Amino acid sequence: MPLDALLQGFLGASSLVIGAVLGICWKPDRVVTAAIMAFGSGTLLAAIAFDITQPVFAMTGFWPILIGFVLGGALFTIIINYIDDQGGFIRHPSSSRRFFYHHRQEETSEVLDEIAHVEMLHSLSPSEVQAIIPLLKPLSAEPGTMICQEGMPGDAMFIIVDGEADIYKGPQLMAKLGAGEMFGEMSLLTGEERSASVVARTPMRLYELDKVNFDGMLTRSPHLASGLSRILARRLRETTQSTANAREKEKSDGQWRKEVLDSVEVDFPLSELQIKQLAKSSAPLAILVGTLMDNIPEALVIGFNAGGGHLSGSFLMAVFISNIPEALSSSVGMQQAGTSAKRILALWGGAVLLSGLTAMLGSFLSNFANDWVLGTAQSLAGGAILAMLSSTMMPEAYELGGGTVTYSTIAGFLVGFWVVTLSLVG
Repeated sequence: MPLDALLQGFLGASSLVIGAVLGICWKPDRVVTAAIMAFGSGTLLAAIAFDITQPVFAMTGFWPILIGFVLGGALFTIIINYIDDQGGFIRHPSSSRRFFYHHRQEETSEVLDEIAHVEMLHSLSPSEVQAIIPLLKPLSAEPGTMICQEGMPGDAMFIIVDGEADIYKGPQLMAKLGAGEMFGEMSLLTGEERSASVVARTPMRLYELDKVNFDGMLTRSPHLASGLSRILARRLRETTQSTANAREKEKSDGQWRKEVLDSVEVDFPLSELQIKQLAKSSAPLAILVGTLMDNIPEALVIGFNAGGGHLSGSFLMAVFISNIPEALSSSVGMQQAGTSAKRILALWGGAVLLSGLTAMLGSFLSNFANDWVLGTAQSLAGGAILAMLSSTMMPEAYELGGGTVTYSTIAGFLVGFWVVTLSLVG
């Protein structure tokens, strides 16, 4: 029995290597990848329903299913999130985007802490503020540094984080600027030369938005120019602001900050440059462990079935098919991140070996566990597989193929059900 489990575990996981080779050499069209991924999801759903849930219910009732599925889903989610935090995120496009999303939120939060009191930004929408933040360049200036010179072309605007500056018109001191104030924005909008000079009075920290980035931002958000114009016009009319308005603004800062952070995009394709940047934060060991976590529940179920003397053709087929797109998409991402083809194949080869050993362990345990414990263990594995489907395969399939994945998923489920019925009839 253990030898049968080992061979079945190898067979089910062997498609990982096939998927890796396809990802390295072929790189199929997005729609093809989505169709395979959706079909595999459908077959796994059928396998969970008819090869795990139904037999366990017949053997032990509902409670082991409830306990096992809840624990399996929770454990899988907790462990995978930890592995992703440790650098294993790059094995899946969805986890890579999620990591990049949280990374962008952290960067945005740091900048917002320093510029949240800038009045102009509160008059823009959260998405517009979000568009500005990545373009801001941090600067520092020592006392006496001329940041803007009267009569020179306006090539940037500035936001003061802390420190003070003096505004000169010729030799005459006109005004002082402090933290939270802006200067240089008028020339960006009008294209005119600087109307005054700005000199650092104290050590300063600033953010610079240069004209190239500013113009590019206006291209993506044309109504931003009108928003800035309205703000500048109001600032020309208003020289003071009431205390009541200031207090109201302070109260709204928290809500405004939350809206800006919530506007960070999550459903965006990653460029190759972003993938390479993410790869610097990834860890090969975490990638390997994360890959194994995706396959251990499936291997355990194979082992449990083999230990009970039951060869589940439908479950083996589901595992075999679902592993192909998983390894394919992961291999494409790792190759874009700079991982060599030899290393990628070694990773998936190791996953196949360990999946076989895990299946053997499942077969061994099934010989000693009573029905209730075995049913709970199978349900736990089923819950983990469902968590994997809902967090990776199904979202990625829909993103790649859109609504067409509906038919592939249904086809996969029906084929899985048909294989189960054939085995029952036989």
